[in-house]
Amino acid sequence: MEFEMGREYWNPKVETMNQAEIKELQLKKAKSIISHAYTNSPFYRDLWKKAGVTPEDIQTLDDLARKAPIFRKDDIRDRMEKGDPFGGLLSVPMSHLVACFASTGTTGVPTFYAYTKDQAENMITAETRIAWMVKLRPGMRYVIPGGPWHWHSVAPFGAWRRISPRFYVAGMVAPITIGHTFDAIVKFKPHHIFAALDVAFGLNEEARKRGIETTELFSDLLYARTGHGEPMTKALFEFFKDKWGIRDAFDGGGIGEGMMVCCDCYAHAGQHMWEDLWHIDLVDPNTNENISVKTGERGEYVVTNLHATGIPYVRCASEDYCEVYPEPCECGRTHIRMKITSRTGWILDIGGKRITPYDIRLVMEMHPETREAAFTIDKYAKKMDKVKIRAAYDKKITKDPEELKARVQKSIKDKLGIDSEITWVDYSQLPVMMHKIMRITDLTKA
Repeated sequence: MEFEMGREYWNPKVETMNQAEIKELQLKKAKSIISHAYTNSPFYRDLWKKAGVTPEDIQTLDDLARKAPIFRKDDIRDRMEKGDPFGGLLSVPMSHLVACFASTGTTGVPTFYAYTKDQAENMITAETRIAWMVKLRPGMRYVIPGGPWHWHSVAPFGAWRRISPRFYVAGMVAPITIGHTFDAIVKFKPHHIFAALDVAFGLNEEARKRGIETTELFSDLLYARTGHGEPMTKALFEFFKDKWGIRDAFDGGGIGEGMMVCCDCYAHAGQHMWEDLWHIDLVDPNTNENISVKTGERGEYVVTNLHATGIPYVRCASEDYCEVYPEPCECGRTHIRMKITSRTGWILDIGGKRITPYDIRLVMEMHPETREAAFTIDKYAKKMDKVKIRAAYDKKITKDPEELKARVQKSIKDKLGIDSEITWVDYSQLPVMMHKIMRITDLTKA
């Protein structure tokens, strides 16, 4: 079935705004949100006074990146443990909030997020631009594993109502309900699907268990939005297009603290982040020293939410490494693009080298049997002489797992220069938290 795709942009004026206008708008909004946070949030007043900085010191975006203090999740949690569920960030009366959510707690204790009505509308606007960018159109059947527990859920549900597809919620964003999602796809035959990367892998595993080819399962599927928890790679884009028989797949992402969402377009040249709603800069996660935002530069990204008044986020550290691309995309959008590669806490010392799960993923994806890169790394010491991996493989492709193991180990040695030990397990035996495979299993804390 064909759909009228129409224009490329949901909001051409905003999505193609020139950078000078974007920066002017960002500075205006940043000054307003900083003043609001400093006046109404005990956390920000204490943080900024300790740093010797006042809102009046921020007169340029460069001032924001170089003078405004950074905060991290643990700074909030310290206050939470003393009885404040919002860690001192709440900057409006509770009566002004329309929704409250908790994080998944992937990196520690869950933190709480909340929306005011205006912020919810802004998030819906951001998500509508993304939904249109990833080719969702009126009349399409759309399946999503429901996530009403997550702060992001407000945005896509509102966006879909604006675009008017026919959408169906199936199960939760968790492995335990993969079967429900699978059944919904069988019954409703969607044209578009929104499934976090590990949920997408879970659907492949469910298809194998039921003896159904994924191209048959997704016979009407045209597009998929995935990612959201782990970055897509070039190999994965091709994998899903081939495995599911679809026209394209898109890589979504974002950050809980900061309440920011981003997604790539058909060019697959980084995830677009709407700079009229958020501002990012880069720092060295070890020193917090500022890194220039220029093409291909890497660092931990720090986000300032330019529209969140309920719980402001001013220079909130993401704990994610990313590359940035500030120049316009070939799709015509002018907002900054980013490519998230790894968590800052996921850097391991193996054989004297700095290795991340992303590095292992790239190697696993080289082999057809492990293209899904379903694995976890067992961290058995602070400094390890070799990487220990538990991984699943496609049993349809190979009948000789020992030969495959030797082949993957050689690739790890050749590409990363480290030794490895691989244990094959079933997909269901991998550790997960909600919809995410836990890429590192820390045995040192056992």
